[in-house]
Amino acid sequence: MVASRSFLFVLAASAALFGASQPFVLPQEPGVDLNAGWDHTLTVSGIFDYNANTIRNELPMAIYRGGYLERELRQRSLDALSSKHNAAGYALGGRLTWTGPACWERLPGWRPRIDIAHHEQGGLRFTADQYELTFFGNAPFENEQAILSPSAFTQVRYQTVGFGTQHTRSGSFLRLDVVRGQSYQAVDVRWASLFTGEDGRVLRSALLGDYYASDTAGSGLDRTNGVGMAIAGRWNTDLRVGKRSVAFSAWLEDFGFVGWNGNSVRIHKDTLIRFTGFDVENVFELDHVLLGEDELLDTFGSRYRTGAFTKLLPFQVGIQAVLPLGERWKVGLAVDHRHLPGYVPQAMLLASRRVGMRTQLGTTLSYGGFGGIRWGFGVKHRFGQHVLLSASTPQIPAFVLGSVGGLGLWLGVSVAF
Repeated sequence: MVASRSFLFVLAASAALFGASQPFVLPQEPGVDLNAGWDHTLTVSGIFDYNANTIRNELPMAIYRGGYLERELRQRSLDALSSKHNAAGYALGGRLTWTGPACWERLPGWRPRIDIAHHEQGGLRFTADQYELTFFGNAPFENEQAILSPSAFTQVRYQTVGFGTQHTRSGSFLRLDVVRGQSYQAVDVRWASLFTGEDGRVLRSALLGDYYASDTAGSGLDRTNGVGMAIAGRWNTDLRVGKRSVAFSAWLEDFGFVGWNGNSVRIHKDTLIRFTGFDVENVFELDHVLLGEDELLDTFGSRYRTGAFTKLLPFQVGIQAVLPLGERWKVGLAVDHRHLPGYVPQAMLLASRRVGMRTQLGTTLSYGGFGGIRWGFGVKHRFGQHVLLSASTPQIPAFVLGSVGGLGLWLGVSVAF
């Protein structure tokens, strides 16, 4: 059970604000969105999104509930894995955005913007043998070699405070963020294997990889373990394609870095390990041999060194094109990529329809990111002239079926005055 929970941690804490195949936001709809002429707009939004390309939801949900994991469930999950190309990731966070009135004489169409956000996100790439070793032990690999690479995992938690400017009519913006780093963990295994001899009497391992972590003394909300800078922006414009007008957007989020402090740790390993047991010269020192931290670190070559290092944030880049079909319908295509292990470029088809004068509904079909095909749904509704409520999910079937991968929800409330 300890190994199972460890794997869930790797799935959900190494596999989280806007990113990781985030639930989609419906395209701009002038008839539904708040009037851009208001002096002030406050937006609060939050997200949870988990996705995986081969692990189905039934396994992480069973681990989360606790108790014994049936062998049939573990085997069913193993049978669905690819030999090397397995990925998982998640996103968790929230954001507060304020846009104020235009106040620059030379730039009358631009308004100030301030963002405060919490980000936690990560990604994981792993092999089928890693999964089998975690959930079934090394007995199935007797006289065989388990392939544990290529694999990687990154998890980072940070907050940002951003100052920028936003165009009143188009919604284009540019922002500079100050980044407060809380925690960082990363493993990049370029080669790793484990051979188990007959009856487990000999273990041989080859390892080439790196491990990085921020200050291990603490990573709570009261700790600042690194500082950095980032930029973000979005460009919205209308393009003419024949006789039609296409709304085109390009965006960049969290493009920057964090310098983690001098208490951070790292390990670089390029080694072969052959383990045949412990040599015990005095039976009365057995506890010290088995439990002494220094002895175990020396045996497995796992000593680390401390020092500051700088790492890129998990930035995201994307483009989107939306074509109106009549007065109420819109269709579009979006493509994005994120700087995280296991994430591949994601493509998303979307269709939306305005219902009445205050509501917009939409659906998506996406493929890529950390997972496979997902079918999503979104809604926006304006209450009077001052309040807009938005909600979306990237994977509708996840709420009723455990045999699919991915689960997410995005909520946002905007108030204008």
